[in-house]
Amino acid sequence: MTSLLHDKLHETYCQAPSPSKDFHHLTITKTEVIWRTWRISFRPNQGKVFPTEVRKLHNHFLLDKLLHGKVQDVFSKRMLEYVLNLCQGHYDFLVRMPDNLLIYILSFLNMDAIGQLSKTCKKFQQLCSRKEFWERVGMLRDEHSLDKRMMAFPVYKKLINLNQKHRQIPRRQTTLF
Repeated sequence: MTSLLHDKLHETYCQAPSPSKDFHHLTITKTEVIWRTWRISFRPNQGKVFPTEVRKLHNHFLLDKLLHGKVQDVFSKRMLEYVLNLCQGHYDFLVRMPDNLLIYILSFLNMDAIGQLSKTCKKFQQLCSRKEFWERVGMLRDEHSLDKRMMAFPVYKKLINLNQKHRQIPRRQTTLF
């Protein structure tokens, strides 16, 4: 399973909460946590301010309460918990699986489960809105077998409407002179 892991386990960046204008970048690799900060100041008398970088091995990051506080202040408590879990070796392998394998696995779910799964994270939302997924499920091939519960699913409804729009466009009549 560890072969599914890339070198970068997670990477995120954002601007610090007001009134600060500083930018922060957090990268978690297989072995270390990298925290980068760019101080932004509008004072003309301040000299050059260079970005700072802190690199900690996972076991050292787990003990660094000061860096925990910075991550929590800038990103959120949930992000800190996620980073701590990654440092402890609790990886989210399901999200890291190849798309074709996930589509195969998810095609066995019923409509309610697909609807709930698509709300869990961005990756599953994108996967559940792909045409290949719905072809795998078998819903796009047989439009006559749809019931009202299937049409209530917004991603599927969007795909059906898209297919109907393509069919409704009349062919252009060309005139030869």
